[in-house]
Amino acid sequence: MGKKLYIAGIVIYLMMILTACNLNTKAKNSDQQQIFKFKSSIEQYANGKISYEDSFKFSEGLVDDVIRDFMVKLKALQSSKEHYTKGTKAYEAGRAIESYKLLKQVIQEDVENYASAIRTMKAIEDHYLDTANQMAKGHFYDEASTLLGALVDVSVNSQLIETKTAIDNKNKEMVLYTGDVRHIFFHSLIAFTELAFDGDYMEEGYNYWMTTVDEFKKMLDEMYKRDFMLVDIHLLYDIEVVDGKRTLKKKDIYLPKGKKPLILSLDDLNYYDYMENDGFADRLVLHNGEVATDTKLPDGKHLIARDHDCVPILDVFVEEHPDFSYRGAKGIIGVTGYEGILGYRTDDASSPTYQQDIADVKGIVKRLKETGWHFASHSYGHINVEKQSLKRVKKDSNQWDEEVGSLVGDTNLYIYPYGAAVQGHDEKFTELQKYGFDIFFGVCAYTSLRFDSGAMLMDRCNLDGYRMSKAPYQLVDLFEVEDVYDTRRPPFH
Repeated sequence: MGKKLYIAGIVIYLMMILTACNLNTKAKNSDQQQIFKFKSSIEQYANGKISYEDSFKFSEGLVDDVIRDFMVKLKALQSSKEHYTKGTKAYEAGRAIESYKLLKQVIQEDVENYASAIRTMKAIEDHYLDTANQMAKGHFYDEASTLLGALVDVSVNSQLIETKTAIDNKNKEMVLYTGDVRHIFFHSLIAFTELAFDGDYMEEGYNYWMTTVDEFKKMLDEMYKRDFMLVDIHLLYDIEVVDGKRTLKKKDIYLPKGKKPLILSLDDLNYYDYMENDGFADRLVLHNGEVATDTKLPDGKHLIARDHDCVPILDVFVEEHPDFSYRGAKGIIGVTGYEGILGYRTDDASSPTYQQDIADVKGIVKRLKETGWHFASHSYGHINVEKQSLKRVKKDSNQWDEEVGSLVGDTNLYIYPYGAAVQGHDEKFTELQKYGFDIFFGVCAYTSLRFDSGAMLMDRCNLDGYRMSKAPYQLVDLFEVEDVYDTRRPPFH
C-alpha cells in the first residue's frame, strides 16, 4: 500500500511538472504572438496604416525588457512623423529653411513620409540654387551668397557649397571702373513705320527725333555684345553734408571685369495727343502683372504688347539677358504733365475717367519702380528753362510737383527739355534745387559727368534718326549705324 502511494505521488508530481511546462509554453507562445503583433503594428505605423495609439496597445502586458527596443523604434517613428507634419506645414507657409531643418529629421524607417521629405528637401535646394544663380546673373552677389548661406548651414549638399563659393569669387573679382559713363536717351518708339512715315507734316520730326522698334532692339543687342551694362544713376554719387547742405560727390564704381556702365533715359513718356494713330503706342498698361503697351488700331481694336515701346522691350531684354543689368537697373523715365503721363490724362480733373486714370497710373508707377525704373521731371510744360523767366520756371516746377510728383513720388532727377541747361550760378538752377532736384541732364553727343554747386550734371546722347544720319561716327563705341538703321526711314533732307 505504501509503495502504491509512493508511486502515485510521483505520477502526480510529474503530471504537475508537465502541466506547469505546458502552461509556461503557452505563456511563452502567447508572449511571442503578442511581440509579433507589436512588431507588425510598428511596421503598419511606419507605413501610415494605423495610428501611434493603436500600435502602442499591442505593448500592453509585455515586460519592459521584452519591448524596450520596440518602444525606442516606435518613439523614433512618432518623432519622425511629427517633424514631417511640421516641416510640411512650414513649407506650405513659405518658411523654407525651417521646413528643411524639420524634414531633415525624418528617418528612413518612416516609410510613409521619408520619400516625400527627401523630395521636398530637394525642391528647396533646387529653388535656392536656381534663385541664387539667377540673382548672380544680375550681379546680386551678396544677396545670392546670403541666400545660399542660410541653407548651407543646415544642408550637406556639396552643390550648395560649390555654388556659394563660385558666387563669392565673382564678387571678389569686381574691379574699379575708370572710364567714361555713357548716357543714352530715346523718345517713344515708332512701332508702325507705315503710319509714322506716311508723308504728312509730322513725318520729318519723327524721322529726326524718334527711333523705330526694330532699331531699338538691334541697338540693345549690339550694346550687349560690346559689354555695356545698365547701371543705376544713383550708383554714380555719394551724398555728403557740407556746411549743413546736401552735396553730391563722385563715387567710385565697381563692375565685373570688362563691363562698361550705361545709363538709359526716356524723354516724354506721356503719349501726347498728336501721336495718336501715327504709329506709336497709346499708353502703358499692366498686363499679367507686367508693364505693356496698349495701342488702338485703325480698326478700333486694342493691341496689348510688350514689344512696342522702350519700357516693355527693355524689361523683356533684361529678363532674357539678366547680366545686361547691374543689380536690376533699367533706366530713367522723364515725363512732363500738361497732357498727363504714361498715356493717361491725369491733368484734367474734370474728366469722367480721372479717378480711374489716377489709380491706373499709380499701379503702373509702382510696378515700374519695383522693376528698376526711376522717374524724372522733364518740366510740366516742356519749357525751355534757359530762355524762360525765373517766375515761369517756379510756376512750372510747382505745377509738376503737384500734378506729377504726387503720382510718381519724390525724385531728384531733372531732364532739361530741348537740352537747354542752366548752370549753377543761374538763379533758375537754384530754384530747381529748392524742389529737390540735384541731378540734371542735358544733351550732347558725348557724355560728360561733372559735379558743381552741390549737384551732379550729366549730358546724354540721343540715339535717333538725326544722330544716326548726321553723326554716325559719334556712336561707333555703341554700334555701327548700318547694323541697326531702319531702311524704312524716308531720306534725310
